[in-house]
Order: sequence, then C-alpha cells, then structure tokens
Amino acid sequence: MIYNLYKQRGETPLECIRRFAKKTPELKGQKMTYLGRLDPLAEGVLLMASGEDTSQARREEFFGLDKAYDFVAIFGFATDSYDILGKIVRVEKLSELLENDVRRATMIFEGEREQEYPFYSSKMIAKRKNKLKNQNTNSDSSSLKGSHGDQNLHPDFSSEDFPQKKVIIHKIQFHKLETLNNKELFGRLLSDISKVNGDFRQNEILILWNQILFGSKNVKDKKEASYFIGRFSAEVSSGTYIRSLVNDLGKTLGCGATTLSIKRTRVGDFKIEESLQSF
Repeated sequence: MIYNLYKQRGETPLECIRRFAKKTPELKGQKMTYLGRLDPLAEGVLLMASGEDTSQARREEFFGLDKAYDFVAIFGFATDSYDILGKIVRVEKLSELLENDVRRATMIFEGEREQEYPFYSSKMIAKRKNKLKNQNTNSDSSSLKGSHGDQNLHPDFSSEDFPQKKVIIHKIQFHKLETLNNKELFGRLLSDISKVNGDFRQNEILILWNQILFGSKNVKDKKEASYFIGRFSAEVSSGTYIRSLVNDLGKTLGCGATTLSIKRTRVGDFKIEESLQSF
C-alpha cells in the first residue's frame, strides 16, 4: 500500500516512517520503505510503501514523479550544505536588495538545466565513502586518523568529483521579500536546527551563526541588523535539489543565498492537503 505521510521538520524520512508505524498496528511485521528522500529540515509530502508495493518495480513507478515545493531563502549567506544546517562559507552584508532583481534572476532558472549535486546529499555521501575506501586500501590506515565526519574530505575533492545531472524547473515563482533582524533570524535557526536528531554538526553550526549574526561577545555591544529572506514556490522534475537551486540563485544575484526552509507540497498527484498528519 502507498501512504501519503507528512514528514515533520527536523526528522529524517526513516524517523517519520517509524513514528507512523508505531501508530499503525496493521503494519506490524510488514516491510516498509520511503519513496524519495526529504532533508531533515524539510517538511511535507513523504510517500511510503508497504508490503508488495516495496518491490523495486513498484518503487520505480514513483521515483520519476514531478514534485512541488514552497521554500524560503536567506540572502547574503552561502553554506557548504546549501541550507542552514551547513558551515557558512560566504557572508555578504546587504544594505539593499530589490524585489525586481530577485524576480528577474528567478526567471532564468525555468526550463531544462544542469544541476550539481550538493556536497551533502545521498549520492555524494556514497561517492565520498567509496573514495575513502580506496584511500584506505592504498595507504596506511594511520594516515586517515584525525578525520571527523564527511566535511573533512571536502578539500580532497576536485570539480570532477561533483557530478551534474539534467533537471527541469517546470515553473518557479518568487513571491516576496521580507526582513528579519538578527535576533529573529537566530531564534528561527535555533528552533529549527534544534529539532534535528543525530550528528549533523548542530552545535558547531549554531555557534558559527551566533558569531556571524552578533559578532561581539559582549551582549551590550550587540547591534541589531536586518537580513533579507525571499519566499518562493516551484514545480520541478524528480531529482531536483531545491537547496542547489537556492545556492545557484545566490550566485546569479552575486550575494549568495542559502535555504532557510523547504516544504514539499506535492509528489505526482499526491498533495499535501491529503497527507496523514495526525500520527
């Protein structure tokens, strides 16, 4: 059977399935799997298959479905994961950002395009594991000591290690610009990042955001600042990374951008209004 679940912000797809299974006795003993991933900080439609529908042939029917998203970008920042759960690699202080400029830049992205896989994505994680395995085979294991997490492999990767794929942005809309002051933004970051379980560098990331948003260690010296966020929606082909889309938009605007939030509102004909949310 195919279930249209609502994955909450902060949980992984596997955590969502386990939460649903606990409240659904008829699934006891059945094989279950999700049909398409969602990042921990993303929420919305997550399709789950059980029983006979977990077969590879049945799953492949769903992997190619188009998807729709609502998402929010923060301008003036870029991170290594293309969202707020990543290390900040670029900061641009913006005194002004015009809605017309964002709208014009957004229009460029409609249609077929090449998109690079994010460094922190399932495909790239598998690629890094294979590379580490080869390094381990060809070198003394002691030389690998000191590595802590995937992020330390990043300097060892060249541009050739970042594969691209063709995706289609069927439709993308920019809705509006808003501003958040540093206290409002950090409050949002703290709330969302704290929802994520497991080792995703949460403490390290929050310390970095705090340093950049507030600067001074002295609370009395901390000055209020404003940051631009943009609200968007998009309809895209299967395999499109919204995080990469936001990162590329920031490059086009020349100021950097990273993803604050993602909500998947549709997978094929499965809509968010019909998602099971009460489990």
